[in-house]
Amino acid sequence: RLGFKPTSRQPWAPRRLPGPRPRPAGAARPACAMADVAEARSVNVQAAADTSCDSEVTDDESSVSQIKIHEEEQTSSTLGAAFNIFCTVVGTGVLQQPYGAAQTGWVGAGMLAFMGVVACYTAVILVRCFDLVKRVQIRKEGEQTRPPGNCIEGEASTSCSDDGNAGKTAMISRPAWTYGDIGEAAFGPRGRWFIESQQHLTLVMVATIYNLLGGLNLINILPDSWEWLTEEVAIAIMSVVLWFHVFLKSMGEVAIVSAVNTIVTLLLVVVVIVEALKHPPAEPATTVAVRWDAMRLGAGFSTFTFAYGVHPVIPSVYATMRKPHEYEPMIKATFFTVLSVTLPMLAVGYAIYGEAVQSPIYNTPPLNNCTLLKVIIVLITAHVVGAYAIVLNPTERAFEEALGIDRHRRTELPRRMALRTMFVLFTYGVAVLLRNNFPPLLDLVSAITSAPTMFICPCVFYMRLAYKAGKPLAKREIVWIGFIIALASLGSIFGVVGAVKEIAASF
Repeated sequence: RLGFKPTSRQPWAPRRLPGPRPRPAGAARPACAMADVAEARSVNVQAAADTSCDSEVTDDESSVSQIKIHEEEQTSSTLGAAFNIFCTVVGTGVLQQPYGAAQTGWVGAGMLAFMGVVACYTAVILVRCFDLVKRVQIRKEGEQTRPPGNCIEGEASTSCSDDGNAGKTAMISRPAWTYGDIGEAAFGPRGRWFIESQQHLTLVMVATIYNLLGGLNLINILPDSWEWLTEEVAIAIMSVVLWFHVFLKSMGEVAIVSAVNTIVTLLLVVVVIVEALKHPPAEPATTVAVRWDAMRLGAGFSTFTFAYGVHPVIPSVYATMRKPHEYEPMIKATFFTVLSVTLPMLAVGYAIYGEAVQSPIYNTPPLNNCTLLKVIIVLITAHVVGAYAIVLNPTERAFEEALGIDRHRRTELPRRMALRTMFVLFTYGVAVLLRNNFPPLLDLVSAITSAPTMFICPCVFYMRLAYKAGKPLAKREIVWIGFIIALASLGSIFGVVGAVKEIAASF
């Protein structure tokens, strides 16, 4: 129309809505419209402007640029996305599950399965929030540009101007495809601040757990005759090794690292199960059906929660999928696979060792002298060294950007080294302080950070955004979400209290 016909079309360029052919002279201009590039891509929203609009129409170049970058990053297949999520979930957390059963009794197996179902549901609604954010933004833009009675009701993609000059393009200021974007869309800047604080706290505390676990693994690997190798010294040695990550400005978790980690963990699961069957305790194990202790049930809840702690990375995985409409069947199949790995570990470990099982399970006395198990522990320790830099890097980069370290080119390296050294010292200090409290430390981190990001926040954000988008949930789903929030809150509270009491008792 207007004699302009593009010869090529870039995938990120705004798309024209279907409309009438070129209008005769003197006819009224058609209104600019907004359209979704793909209905299934809830995060890939862009404004669509009719090229017949004159120079008064301004494009949101920042949004188009972000959309271009996002589409270029959609390189992951559905199977690759499932593999990334599985690699993130199935890690050292699977080795804690028998200990969780020791806290709760056999009812822990049912808790683990039920929490897997709930975690899968919240993973689904977390991604559905992206579509709701899009609808909220479209509705907000429509209210800002549409005069009363001048637009057809229900046409969220059409905008009108109140001065009669149709042609103002309703642009979405910024596409949403992170957890923080969802929080901000639901509750403003405070929502973003809360969820990003939870994410950074989770990463720092997980790095602390890696520091402590690496030090404890050194004691298991090195000869017992080294009397000078105390827990404090082992953690210090591990901290020195971990310190060298300060020279890495940025580091992404590539597929080969995830693959190696998953293979090692699965091998460890198989080895532990086989060795546990070959080395039962001298006395029959003591097990119970259910342990009626709120604090220990809370500790079990925190341990089982750690087995599904993938929600903070789900938005990143979803953003890279070439076929995002396949996300829901993919995530359901992935969580079923995770449960099929963790449940046998829980059942075998608790059935054979009962109340005597340790966390992680390879610290249980009958397994201490297994040579093959030590080889696997060496591989896990090597993974911990790489994983430490990976999980801590986003938080370190956030602090570096906030402090403007990248702007000082001459002193960038020493400033970055100083900041990251402080993170290493922090994780070392907490690891030494809680060196005898690995299980309650893991439960405390899980209860404070994992439970909110996995269960509570997705449900609250989903209800809030559904209401703001004008699509309120059915009463049945509201009841189900309320049950999840109440159960997660209760389990998290008891988990925190129980972990704090156990840590305090050790001092």
